[in-house]
Amino acid sequence: MSSPQFEIVLKGVLAGFDAEKAKADFASLFSLDAEKVERLFAAERTVLKTKLSQEIADKYRARLAAIGVDSAVEAINVEYSPTVESGSYEEVAQENEVAQSPTLALEPIAESVRVAPVSDQFDGSQRHPFIFSGKGVEYFKIWIVNILLSIVTLGIYSAWAKVRNKQYFYGNTQLANNTFEYTANPIKILKGRVIAVILYGALIFANHISPIASVIATIVFLIFLPIIIVNSLRFNARYSSYRNISFNFSGTIWGAVKAFILWPLAGIFTLGLLFPFSWKRQSQYITNNHSYGTEPFVFDVHIKEYYKMLLVLIGATVVFIVAIGIIVGGSIFALASGGATSDPKALISIIPAMFAYLAYYLAVVAYVIVTLTNLHWNNTRLNKHSFSSNWSIPSYAGLLLTNTLGILITLGLFIPFAKVRAANYKANHTTFIAEGNLDSFIAKKLEQSSSLAEGVHDIFDIDISI
Repeated sequence: MSSPQFEIVLKGVLAGFDAEKAKADFASLFSLDAEKVERLFAAERTVLKTKLSQEIADKYRARLAAIGVDSAVEAINVEYSPTVESGSYEEVAQENEVAQSPTLALEPIAESVRVAPVSDQFDGSQRHPFIFSGKGVEYFKIWIVNILLSIVTLGIYSAWAKVRNKQYFYGNTQLANNTFEYTANPIKILKGRVIAVILYGALIFANHISPIASVIATIVFLIFLPIIIVNSLRFNARYSSYRNISFNFSGTIWGAVKAFILWPLAGIFTLGLLFPFSWKRQSQYITNNHSYGTEPFVFDVHIKEYYKMLLVLIGATVVFIVAIGIIVGGSIFALASGGATSDPKALISIIPAMFAYLAYYLAVVAYVIVTLTNLHWNNTRLNKHSFSSNWSIPSYAGLLLTNTLGILITLGLFIPFAKVRAANYKANHTTFIAEGNLDSFIAKKLEQSSSLAEGVHDIFDIDISI
């Protein structure tokens, strides 16, 4: 008697997942274009794989669930001879005409789907999407209590508030069915904040004494700035962990001086020409000095990508200046010819300039953040593993706009909801791509971390950032 066989049937997108991202990951997995993917998802019934054992079918279903795609494992008759369904891949097979691996040669359906054999698919490349499960109402309760206690304690509780905030977002960020942890001691954060307040107070006081004192205080602050950056990054990395393995930061103060002072100054002195190098050096300094246990992160990308961003910013600025010039020039002409009191409509004509500025600001901010984020994650590796980021300018601009309006309309009470929405967006558009078995990689890192000596804590084991 033949062993029972099964097939994988496409059902749609799992609840809680971004449909656009799930379909994009599905297209990448099966090497299909967006039009074919939409056709398959819209079909009444789409069979993805057939004639599989129960074990293999369950693995494929779990693999699809990891990217947010819902599917079902259905039993088939051994003698089953499938016919072409409305959502079958026969059209795709004719269009792509790809060669099949031996394991797929038996597939009468989905012959064009270039999926590796199961052993390669699951021991080779695994896509693990980040998942954020936090809720606005939940975080609002934490946020409002933190605000009230910080006010009552004259800011002292702000250190505990920071830990609670980070623990909430870390604990609700999931990767491969495991969440992140933040274990910092609030007392150390409080010490750092006291130092920060003293430095800031000294700078303000110097500004009121004399210009010379102000210059001296600014120079002193610039000297301390790299120290602040290094120790804050080191502190946050040390007390952040995933699956009991802490992150680490090994950047030097001189490295921070070059990345955050010398390169930006070079950009200013060259009238912006070297700003792309400054942006790249800062990303490399932060990323390449971080490690997960003993495994360093590596970031590298061609400098031309940053120059493309600079050219877009320059072009957008030129268009904005010309548009504003036309709008304001027309308004001034109307005021000069008709008089402010005789023609009130001339004053109203300035309003388009305000909207043009807001649109320009929103578009530029969204473009810069999205571009830098995608550049960073799509070019960062951890050992053989990598990341995938597909942030979108229109969707992120919409997030910025709605969050800003919500905060303004509610006089700031929407802030916790805005933070949750932003965290959810980041998670939905970022994926970790593991090469090989992730559990084996984690186990190896855990063994290496456990065998390392604790080491002497830095005297500046505090978080100076606010």
